[in-house]
Amino acid sequence: MLGFYFSIILVIGILIMFIFKYSSKCNRLVDQLKKSEDNYRELEGKFEAEISSLENRVNEEVANNRQKDHTLIQHSKLAAMGEMITSIGHLWQQPLNSLSLLIQDVKEAVQFGEINDQYIDQFTQESMNQIKHMSRTIKDFRKFYQPNNEKTSFSVSDSIEEALMIFSPSLKEHHIHVNFEFRGQHLAFGFPNEYSQVVLNILMNARDAFIMNEVANRRVDIMIRSLDSSINVDFIDNAGGIEEVLLPKLFEPYFTTKHHGTGIGLYMTRMIIENMNGLVNVENTEEGAKFSLIVPKAEAEIDV
Repeated sequence: MLGFYFSIILVIGILIMFIFKYSSKCNRLVDQLKKSEDNYRELEGKFEAEISSLENRVNEEVANNRQKDHTLIQHSKLAAMGEMITSIGHLWQQPLNSLSLLIQDVKEAVQFGEINDQYIDQFTQESMNQIKHMSRTIKDFRKFYQPNNEKTSFSVSDSIEEALMIFSPSLKEHHIHVNFEFRGQHLAFGFPNEYSQVVLNILMNARDAFIMNEVANRRVDIMIRSLDSSINVDFIDNAGGIEEVLLPKLFEPYFTTKHHGTGIGLYMTRMIIENMNGLVNVENTEEGAKFSLIVPKAEAEIDV
């Protein structure tokens, strides 16, 4: 009986020693867990602060890029406006000459006593026709440079024709023949005025290449192709082409091969076309370069 109690006391003693031994380990483990938790919270705080700082830097960079894009757009508009003023000067030259002759004729009619109601009516009608022509020119230019706020279906051929009308004085001045033939109305989806601006940029680039390379017989062929889901337009010139090493950089901002160029036009071309969910490509041909504009087809034409 005494041995039984002794065994119980021994077991209890061993249990007490076991509990005491492992309770100290548990306490140390709890302390380590608390330290780990403190370290985790400290790291979490640093991580959140780093994320916040990174977000601020990203937001600042986005704001800076937007400001740069805004500046590029303004530069592009100024360059286009200079082209517009030159074109208006050429387009107004003929009606201004006509008005000058009409006014000179009035002076002579007064001297010879030829002024009557019929003469005044004819003078008024001819003068108003010239003034209306000048006014229509301003209206066309205003429409051309007015930005579109929303995407819409538009005729690609009409947008190209508008750009050719704006650029026609420069084409004549530099003896550049444009061959543009199309059949039907190819409807795209995007920004029609901006698309015309892109066409103008490509034509200006071709003109500058003709001048720089001193090409004699200058030609630009414009071809429209209607695919399953896109409208593709190729601009093919014989201006001598572009150095292969320069092709990948051609659409980068401020990159230019011209002595007095800004390097904005083709960069804006890419931005506008990509904003229409399209693509712009360039490659060399045997005689020059080929620019291709690929934009989404309007749903109305896809359904046909």
